[in-house]
Amino acid sequence: MTTHKFISQNSNDLSSIEDKSVNLIITSPPYPMIEMWDEVFSEQDPSIKEALNIGDGNAAFSKMHDVLNSVWDECDRVLKDNGFVCINVGDATRTINDDFQLYSNHTRIIDFFISKGYSVLPDVHWRKQSNSPNKFMGSGMYPAGAYVTYEHEYILVFRKGGKRVFKGSEKTLRQKSAFFWEERNIWFSDLWEIKGVSQSITKTKATRDRNASFPFEIP
Repeated sequence: MTTHKFISQNSNDLSSIEDKSVNLIITSPPYPMIEMWDEVFSEQDPSIKEALNIGDGNAAFSKMHDVLNSVWDECDRVLKDNGFVCINVGDATRTINDDFQLYSNHTRIIDFFISKGYSVLPDVHWRKQSNSPNKFMGSGMYPAGAYVTYEHEYILVFRKGGKRVFKGSEKTLRQKSAFFWEERNIWFSDLWEIKGVSQSITKTKATRDRNASFPFEIP
């Protein structure tokens, strides 16, 4: 039997969870520079909206990651030594002041955890192929204005400190939790091709735009 506790609050304050009490964190935050999340970030730091309004995309991007960093600080506090953090995140593409560019969210998060002394483990590319008939980005057929179709996200994996050492009864529990060979071959591939989940679980456009559903298979 297991016990599950649900805590509904902003994850930049996990004060209800004790220091170094968690073995594994799996999460997917709002993605900086994806327009549907602008309001969420701006509510926590109004200067983000100001930066977007004047067309300073790089400043807004940096400030959004400052907001996320407060969450990662709390994750670091509650995670046990040798514990793991797994983060599903996608990069963003956006045009600001007629300048189209990629905003690399996954590299910003990697930089943060490196600064905290974490080990960066091999990541997974989640390829969620689009069914859209018009998949080209930019001007599509013309050189210099055509960009690759962006259909993947990342599952980043970090370990806090060195490799975990199992002693006593933990050794037995570890043996019981071993993967089957077939599971190991499928789950530990660096490419997961899993269809995305429909974003139309609610009836109003406003709530649908704030929905961040992703397949259960990912966590």
